[in-house]
Amino acid sequence: MHHYAAKASALVTLLLAFIWAGPTLAKTPSDIAPINAPFAMPQLQRPVFPDHSVNIKDFGAQAMGSRSESDAVSNTQAIHSAIAAVHHAGGGKVVIPKGRWLTGPIHLMSNINLHLEKGAEVVFSSHKDDYLPVVLQRHEGVEALNYSPLIYGTHLDKIAITGQGSFNGQGQHWWSWFEQYGPPPRAKAAKEPLSRRHFGKSVGMEGMRPGFLVLWQSKNILIEGVSFHNTPFWNIHLVYSENVIVRDVHVNSLEAPNGDGIVVDSSKNVLLEYNHLETGDDAVVIKSGMNEDGLNINIPTENVVVRHFKAVNVRTGSGGVVFGSETSGGIRNVYVYDGLFDGADRGIRFKTERGRGNVIENIYVRDIKMKNITYEAININTFYTGPEAVGPSPIVRNIYIRNVEVDGVPTGISFIGLPEKWLENINLDNISIKNAKVGARFNRVKDLNLNNVSLSSDKRALTLNQVYEAHLDGVSLKDKTGGKPMLVTGPDSGALFIDNTDSVELGDGINNNILNPEDKQAW
Repeated sequence: MHHYAAKASALVTLLLAFIWAGPTLAKTPSDIAPINAPFAMPQLQRPVFPDHSVNIKDFGAQAMGSRSESDAVSNTQAIHSAIAAVHHAGGGKVVIPKGRWLTGPIHLMSNINLHLEKGAEVVFSSHKDDYLPVVLQRHEGVEALNYSPLIYGTHLDKIAITGQGSFNGQGQHWWSWFEQYGPPPRAKAAKEPLSRRHFGKSVGMEGMRPGFLVLWQSKNILIEGVSFHNTPFWNIHLVYSENVIVRDVHVNSLEAPNGDGIVVDSSKNVLLEYNHLETGDDAVVIKSGMNEDGLNINIPTENVVVRHFKAVNVRTGSGGVVFGSETSGGIRNVYVYDGLFDGADRGIRFKTERGRGNVIENIYVRDIKMKNITYEAININTFYTGPEAVGPSPIVRNIYIRNVEVDGVPTGISFIGLPEKWLENINLDNISIKNAKVGARFNRVKDLNLNNVSLSSDKRALTLNQVYEAHLDGVSLKDKTGGKPMLVTGPDSGALFIDNTDSVELGDGINNNILNPEDKQAW
């Protein structure tokens, strides 16, 4: 990895820190800027609540102080009573004041703003029986009845979680429990209807951890200012929901297995902005269900804007912004811009495979800086778990990525399509990747467009294998191989329009006629 300014002066170090500081360096603005997406999307507004407020202490809540969980009073009933009272009064704010407050799961109601004052910490119980009875949720793309999430809402309209306080999931006991039982069999469960699905606590199966916050089939949602720590599983999970704003949220789940940050799952009209994510798995994730279950439900994720955000120290098989791997409901119309990735397995990542089916399309990514990436900076892989996966093949098409800077990475770009479903209409513009071991590899791509792409690597700078109809304009290639920096292979490669053919090595069996053919229709 390339480490900046190891021996630089204090001034240079400061300047570099500023350059890489990213969008969260400045204070989050109070106003929500207009959404100008390259697709039709409504201008999202914060939900408005009646001017009515209660404090959980008015319902008997008692702070933990410095006491341990075993010596503290649980405030589950007090918080529930406060939420119910405000809901039945027509809506308003439920205030959790400064202090530490022990509770079991919090179930939200419509027209509620759950507000954590500065210095408030909500500590969730480590007793699993507190999370019964089971509720409906989606576990890694498959519906199940399981222990309640720590914060849960279903079929809600107008809901907010705001303030400057924090939620502590005390996830350690869930993590060790998961290690004892292992991951539940979601692929097998996806083949069965929910009524016969031996998957989750409802059928006596243990080991399936609940999420931190799950909002199910709800609308007009705001999550702003709060922090999430020590999640059992995924942090913020939006399922079948719409008109959602998540902004200025801090997530720290570095120790959590599968501690994904924000998961948008078969939901639409979503704005994620000014979030700071340090996660034990993917930072921002776009999903839509797994295999048979996701195909049957068939609800896409669509109209999502992710902007002005930072993902740092993202670990364990992770990515900064990830599409998949559960993509069976389809994903379309996603716009990601102004982000910093500092420490992740991959930066922008698409992962799907046979069995998922459906389409990922109309994805726009721009203005991203990356450093300390472990594997690939930009990655599309439709062989996610390997060639043994079976079932309907997914389509990935209409991908637009521009203005990306990467300094130091093993592989800059890696795109892999399926033999029966090549990647289609892939567009990379103004991409700079330097200090890479391998530059870029494209495998099974139709209609590839590279404009103003700079690749500097130790090994081959650019490989095109099974690429048909490619346009390369202003592509700068440098490597240390001593040979030509671009290699073209594959019997089905053809119609390659390249401005500098002297930089191209053709593999065995490849005819020179594939380069800049006069008759494009002949290919």
